[in-house]
Amino acid sequence: MEKVVVVTGGAQGLGLAQAKRFSEGGYTVVVADMNGAQAEEAALSVGGGAIGIPTDVTDTAEVMALFERVDRDLGRLDALVNNAGITGPGTVAELPEASFMHLVDVHVGGTFRCCKAAYPLLVRQGGAVVNISSTSAFMGMGARSSYAAAKGAISAMTRDLACEWAPDGIRVNAVAPGPMRTEMFQNMVDIGVLPGEKVATRLPAGRVGEPSEIAEAVFFLASDAASFVYGQTLLVDGGLTISYGW
Repeated sequence: MEKVVVVTGGAQGLGLAQAKRFSEGGYTVVVADMNGAQAEEAALSVGGGAIGIPTDVTDTAEVMALFERVDRDLGRLDALVNNAGITGPGTVAELPEASFMHLVDVHVGGTFRCCKAAYPLLVRQGGAVVNISSTSAFMGMGARSSYAAAKGAISAMTRDLACEWAPDGIRVNAVAPGPMRTEMFQNMVDIGVLPGEKVATRLPAGRVGEPSEIAEAVFFLASDAASFVYGQTLLVDGGLTISYGW
């Protein structure tokens, strides 16, 4: 039977690239995204019988409905990619508490809700969870405390959940992207949080990454090729976190 993967935040950017890679790898893909129209459009572009399902990862009822539909319509779940996320730059002195908490709820709460709802499906035959962390979990950049806190929590949750679910045959890992050529990256450039193309000159790789490069890392961690990898956060960052030049 064909394997099934759910990719949250899968309608654009890194999520869409991941959805396409899984489809190429023979999975039936469920694109879950807050924007229902974009989710359906993305599913069409992914092909291979992909399904688009509107899902707000901060809404427990919608998350439960997502996995209930996966169970009803597809009958199994082999991989979950917790990719849904937002940006929310701002200094601690100026950032509203509600904005801080909302970002954390999207990233950390969304990952928790999706893992919890997916568990009954994953445990049937075993599978994999890949969470999306960030280089912000490992280094300070300024004016990104909410994002850094959320991504740090995701890496910590990944390690703990890997221990918790290993006996059930479920592997849990994470990928931490560096600067990637996405709409989110461009938005950060536009508001002055990132220095545009100068970012590339500060990376040992000499360039900004492509969404497909994150997709390959995510696919690897979800595949049998990573069968002995548990609780890791794989940095795919062009050398950002090893470079003093940032």
